[in-house]
Amino acid sequence: MLESPAVRWAVAFLYLGTSLWFLLVAGDLPRIDQIVVTITCVIGFFVVPIALKGYVDSGPEEY
Repeated sequence: MLESPAVRWAVAFLYLGTSLWFLLVAGDLPRIDQIVVTITCVIGFFVVPIALKGYVDSGPEEY
């Protein structure tokens, strides 16, 4: 299932949405911390699909 790029990007959007919601809306952080968390989450948003693709590629081959 993770072989599909659409699924990997859907997981990345889910990650971004939930991370930002929990950390910014529910977290009640000061402004500078919100900026740092937002930058970190956006970077993670691009790393998640790449990591999932690497995970799929490193698995055993199916014949």
